[in-house]
Amino acid sequence: MAFVRWRASTTWSLLAAVACAPAERPRATAAPTRAPHVAELPGPAPRGRTPDEAHALNAGCETCHREIASEWRASLHARAHTDPVYQRAFAVEPLPFCQGCHAPEANPDAPVPDEAATLGVGCVTCHVLGGDIVAGRSAARSARRAPHPVVRDGRLGATTACAGCHEFAFPDRGARARPELMQSTVSEHGRSLERDAACSDCHMPVVEHPGGRHRSHVFAGGRDAAFVASAVSVTAARLGSGTVRVSLAPRGVGHAFPTGDLFRRVEVSAESVGVEWQVVASARRYLARHWQTDARSPFGVVLRSAVRDDRPLGESAHVDLELGERAANLPIAWRVAYQRVAHPRSDDENESLVEGEIELSSGTFPSSP
Repeated sequence: MAFVRWRASTTWSLLAAVACAPAERPRATAAPTRAPHVAELPGPAPRGRTPDEAHALNAGCETCHREIASEWRASLHARAHTDPVYQRAFAVEPLPFCQGCHAPEANPDAPVPDEAATLGVGCVTCHVLGGDIVAGRSAARSARRAPHPVVRDGRLGATTACAGCHEFAFPDRGARARPELMQSTVSEHGRSLERDAACSDCHMPVVEHPGGRHRSHVFAGGRDAAFVASAVSVTAARLGSGTVRVSLAPRGVGHAFPTGDLFRRVEVSAESVGVEWQVVASARRYLARHWQTDARSPFGVVLRSAVRDDRPLGESAHVDLELGERAANLPIAWRVAYQRVAHPRSDDENESLVEGEIELSSGTFPSSP
């Protein structure tokens, strides 16, 4: 069956009317939900509308979807452009490529206006596509009927909906013999034991509210300490006098741990402690995508390539930290931390500037016999 696609102007007019309607607007005359058709998916700029239009559209969404809007306003999606961590990273490498996903309602080649900056990745970025108001086919729907036509497209609840901004190559293909992924979360998902689950199953769990049920739009991720800690089980054992083995077992994670930003990592460390609590010996390893700097392009972009990847993906990772004979008969303290690296200062990972971390586990082994 063929469908006539709404013109974007019609959609904007309808949402503007919804935004201005009184709260008790009757729902009995709601337009029927339409079947899915081939529509565009969420992704980076350009979105085919001005920042002012996007801002007005989003206000219309928030008027009726108040619970979801409140969740979204507290999310990193809403702060995609204004987040201080992103702004500091963007100051180091200010590329239009970055703005495409972090301010998708603006022209990536121009300064981001306030309307698009405060919107970040908005409701409209994912739900108003090609002039249609699009929703997934989840059973977690509101009990209310929509006052506007809705395209139900199962792809919006699938991994494909996230791929546009969560997997991409470096923006320097012309300077490389072959493209290399800067973020590889979707490819990792395809190789994981949880590949049959969608991103939304973990990052958008179903929540209850007075109006019904919906998927959470908090988008829990790498800043949520409890969420991150729940993704992996950590155990440690002392092997001999000066060796500690730390094991990390992913728990239902649908991608490598950690994923996302190319410098994100897990630090595994141990140190032997002397009688005055001084550090006698220490060892440290990072589980990450490990990079080397190849060159700097004529445009000032740093060219990096991955030399190895030892992040756990499905299977457990075992890290042996060798402290040597100096650790014999001394207590050994160990620690595992999920780290968000702001940027590397060099190819020496110990020199990287860490923006924040979440301690996953720690402990101390007493003096060996």
